[in-house]
Amino acid sequence: MSATRRSFDKGYHRHMNSSDAIAHRPLTRSESIFDAAVAIGVLALVWLQMWAPGNLVDAGRHIPREMLPFGRPESTPVAAYLLVAVCILPLVFRRRRPLAVLAFVACSTALYQLSGFPASLAILGMLGALYTAGTLVDRPRFALWAAASAGLVVGTSVPQWGSALFWPDLMRTFAILAVAAAIGDATRNRRAYVAEVEERAAEAERTREEETRRRVDEERLRIARELHDITAHSLSIVAVQSGAALHVLDTDPEAARGALVAIRSTSRDALNELRAILGVLRGSGEAPEGAPLAPTPGLSHVSDLAAPLRDAGLKVEIEAPGIGEPLPAFVEASAYRIVQEALTNVLRHAGSASVRVTLRREESALAIEVVDDGAGSTPSATASEGHGIAGMRERALALGGTLEAGPVSGGGWRVSAVLPLSARGQS
Repeated sequence: MSATRRSFDKGYHRHMNSSDAIAHRPLTRSESIFDAAVAIGVLALVWLQMWAPGNLVDAGRHIPREMLPFGRPESTPVAAYLLVAVCILPLVFRRRRPLAVLAFVACSTALYQLSGFPASLAILGMLGALYTAGTLVDRPRFALWAAASAGLVVGTSVPQWGSALFWPDLMRTFAILAVAAAIGDATRNRRAYVAEVEERAAEAERTREEETRRRVDEERLRIARELHDITAHSLSIVAVQSGAALHVLDTDPEAARGALVAIRSTSRDALNELRAILGVLRGSGEAPEGAPLAPTPGLSHVSDLAAPLRDAGLKVEIEAPGIGEPLPAFVEASAYRIVQEALTNVLRHAGSASVRVTLRREESALAIEVVDDGAGSTPSATASEGHGIAGMRERALALGGTLEAGPVSGGGWRVSAVLPLSARGQS
């Protein structure tokens, strides 16, 4: 049996056999009016059945008295009508107090049958009480109360032992009461099934909504990381290069010109990447004109990250021993962004420094290390200035990897990440 089926059966039986199966909710005005109308209607029917036979005629003659279940109307005591009312009118409260109504109606019906009044359809009150209790009370409790109430009614309705009508009357009365109880139980069964189906449908809807919100949040976080990586790296280079150009503008025009060329190239590349991301967000089938088809380069483009830093006066070394065959795309994309952000932090905080980037492919993971020997800054300061380290760590954790960032003894900063090649984020 599947887990889903077992879960459904467990919930279904919880609805079926809950100890709070009796409906305690207040009845609506229309439900109260309906119950009162049912009780009054049944009582009127039984009274009519008690009164009518004495006035029936057949071809203008009275039906012989011996063929009537009652004598003439005047021979039926008023007390019989009143006791029948006591047997039926409690149905007004059948859904408010089902067990109390069942017990009261059973006792009243038994009293009517022991009183010696003419036979009537007063048992209809008992049938209604049985049915209602069956629909509202959990099965074990209902079975106990139904057996006791039905036994009382059946025991007072059959003729004396030895009579030819004993067994037929016993079976007839028992069958009528059993059918009413069975219909009530079947109704409760169906209501429990429908309630469980509706509850599971509502839960499935809530789960879908939560999953949708989760995916939206994940996508929003991914977009924020991409935009941060692109803008932070490019704007850091632009800021450094513009400062350098301004510093040497009067003394070394050629150097200033080179810085401006680097600014133009960097800003153009960043603009193209932003256009590509925006094109994806718009849902267009084609990337904007001039934008790269793949907004996130792979490790083959890591060397391109070093050029702007070298132009800004930093010494950058890139070592990639044993990379070999291409890595999974999701690993390459995250590795590129981690290196990009680490170099951006070096450019921002390390000052004049040298930085070494090491990419090493291990048996089942890609190890990344970015170390600089600059002035550096405290971890708390670096973390409070932006979302760079948090973004790198999120990328690593999303793939099931790890990332560490912190100062190096003797000066400098180190970023180390391990990205599994069979990452859980592959799908």
